[in-house]
Amino acid sequence: MLRPSFFTRNNQRFALAPASFVPIGLLALLVLRFGGCAENSSTGTADERNPSSQIQPTGEEFLIGVLDEVDAISNSVPARGRGSLHGGIEPNAIMPAAVHKLQISASTFDTTFIYGETTSDGYGAVVTERHQYPKGMLLITVRKTHGKSQGKVVSQTRKYVSFADFRIDRAQQSNVTEVYGLSRDTIVTHVFRNGILETYTFRLPVVTRIVNPGDGSVRITSRFGSSGAVVSEVRDGSGTLIQHRSSSGLADGSIVSYTQFADSSWRSVRTVGRSDGSVFREVTSGR
Repeated sequence: MLRPSFFTRNNQRFALAPASFVPIGLLALLVLRFGGCAENSSTGTADERNPSSQIQPTGEEFLIGVLDEVDAISNSVPARGRGSLHGGIEPNAIMPAAVHKLQISASTFDTTFIYGETTSDGYGAVVTERHQYPKGMLLITVRKTHGKSQGKVVSQTRKYVSFADFRIDRAQQSNVTEVYGLSRDTIVTHVFRNGILETYTFRLPVVTRIVNPGDGSVRITSRFGSSGAVVSEVRDGSGTLIQHRSSSGLADGSIVSYTQFADSSWRSVRTVGRSDGSVFREVTSGR
């Protein structure tokens, strides 16, 4: 069920130019969105190996994708036996460089790596590289995420359908998404795809409701802008607060995730990629 959204969308065409990660663990039986939404567009080929042939994501989905990426990066832990420090990443740890990509999740059909990089305009980006086999066919998704001044977070996504294309950086689909919050509840999302810059302004919270089929538990997440950051407020089915998370970027490329929990404890994680391929992660917490 969808409710009408209160948002504005502006499109602006640009010439194409070069642009300067990690799934949600919950199984979703039902996902309902309220708040910002946008029209879907599709490109017209029947080749299922080409990601661009599928229905294109909405503005809401781009927004949620960036926030989920920031959350996943902030909570990333090495897969067992893959460069972990005493079973996990310690506070203020430097993750291995790109030549020793850190594997943070692995299964038969889904493996994710993380490493650092400096963009052409000098930002320290965190890169996640995910190898999947939907319908038995390879799909490699690379996301480069970094912060900017004024709390902005930028995430570039590129998708490849073969290792040969991946090696020569010939993506079948790519986009760049920039997200930031304003002072009064509003979230602004810029999406650059197919040579067009699309701007979505969400003046109502973007809400998802996820039901876990295993135990029937419900998680409702409301996302809204506040003082230059984007806030994600998570509650259970009865409305009890689980956590209040604020996501923002810094001018050096760092991404910051500050989380307050129901027991009044808090945790702040600053993550930034480095030019040698390493990822620096600074963690502070308290009550």
